[in-house]
Amino acid sequence: MSLEIPAGKPTPAPCPIQFVSIELTPILGGKFSVSVQATLLDEQELEFVGQDLANAHVETLDDALAIIRQNVAILSLAA
Repeated sequence: MSLEIPAGKPTPAPCPIQFVSIELTPILGGKFSVSVQATLLDEQELEFVGQDLANAHVETLDDALAIIRQNVAILSLAA
């Protein structure tokens, strides 16, 4: 099961989303690494499944927030 979403093409999540984790890390050169992961409940197997939604290196916090907004907006469409 994959939630990889090509740019600009929202795809609904196959399982109910339990929560979203966001990791923002400063890296060398003044850039940031941003990672967004969803934890889903697979109702058939009754287990939690982690799916990467986005991983990127960006120049600014505004760029990081744009990636976060884009991925959270996709998830809200699936709800």
